[in-house]
Formats: sequence, C-alpha cells, structure tokens
Amino acid sequence: MTEPTPGTEPVCGACGGPVRAPFRAPAPEIAPDLDMRPGEPARSTLRDWIQLCPACGAAAPDLAALPSTARAVAKSDEYRMLTTSAPEETLPFRRWALICQRTGDRPTQAEALLQAAWAADDAAAMTEPARLRTEVAALWDGTTDIELGLRRLDVLRRAGLFQEAEAWADHMSQHGPDELAATLIAFQRTKIAARDIGRHLISSALPPPAHTPYVSQTNRATTGFWSRLLRQ
Repeated sequence: MTEPTPGTEPVCGACGGPVRAPFRAPAPEIAPDLDMRPGEPARSTLRDWIQLCPACGAAAPDLAALPSTARAVAKSDEYRMLTTSAPEETLPFRRWALICQRTGDRPTQAEALLQAAWAADDAAAMTEPARLRTEVAALWDGTTDIELGLRRLDVLRRAGLFQEAEAWADHMSQHGPDELAATLIAFQRTKIAARDIGRHLISSALPPPAHTPYVSQTNRATTGFWSRLLRQ
C-alpha cells in the first residue's frame, strides 16, 4: 500500500473507505516494562493504538496499510464472534491479531495479542491476561532472537507458567547471553522463584548506580536492540 499523496485523505486498504491517519504515541519518558510495554506517557495511550474502519469493521494501527484480503477476515464469522468471546478492552487488539493470523503475519499477531494482554491488565481482568500471554508465548516458542527470548521469559512468568519460565531461562542461559541479558535472566529467576506474576520495569532489573539505572547502562550497549531497550 503506497502512502497517500499530500492533501488526500487516507483510505482503508481493505475496503477503500475513508479513515483517520494512524495514531502516533508520544515518546516514553519512563523505562519500559520487561515485556517492552513502553513507559509513560506512551503507556496511557494504549486504547488509541488500534483504529476500526467505520465501513468494513477491519482493525489495525494503520488501516491504510491493510491488504485487500483483510476485508474477508473482517466479514468472517470468527471475527464477528470476537465481540461476544473477548473482553471489550481487548477487542480491538484481538481483531487485529486475527487479521494478522489470517494474512500470515505471525510476528505482528504476537505483538497484537501481547497488547491485548496489556489492555486486560489495565481493565483488571481476572484470567484474560494470563490466557493471552500463553498464546504469545506459544507464538514465540523456539525463537533465537535475544529480544523476543527475553520478552518471552517475562510473558511466561506473568502468565504464571513458572515451570516453563524456569526452563526457558535455562535455555537462554545455555546459549551464551551477554552481560545485560544475563542480568535480566537472573532478575527473572528471582521473580519466578517467588511466584511473582507482577509487572516490573527494566530499570528495576538493572544494577545501580544511577537514579535511572536503565539510562546509566547505555554506554554498555553494543547492539541496536540493547541501545533501543535501554534508552526507552
């Protein structure tokens, strides 16, 4: 999907109906969570991240970028049934995840489901966050990417899957993590042992000194991932 020319309104890639431009969250000023949910002020804008096309009902962060095949997904029975089977707060993200699943975008499907878990957290839902995180962990199973591996570890712990989380921590530790990754894995191990399913900031997992430890560690970052992670 090409970008709209200046002066023209964006249209839904699924149906061609007029839509709003994608929402742009403000830059976070606080450290992210261990699963990379951004800090404030971006954190509080979660409900604005997904748009719904008023014409066809498709959901996406950028409706203009949808493939035309998304329209059939938005009209499917499974998509419509999400209205009755998914908590309202998670619905936009579950819709987006289903479109990603049906169009073969597995990585974005996982991100959409994790965002649905964040929405369920904010709504203080009882069981939905753990169920969604279990789905995310399954999609990220076997990853060799350090970022996804660390995020999967947090997802498993927060889903209450402590045995699986400990096994995944062992797996990552056996594959030569660098110093920062090893620090995060060790922090997660203490939380797993304590049966802690709570939210923790990256900054709380990194050692002092500093008022904002995650910033003080940036001079040790040697990859694009660590630099991005530590500067959020």
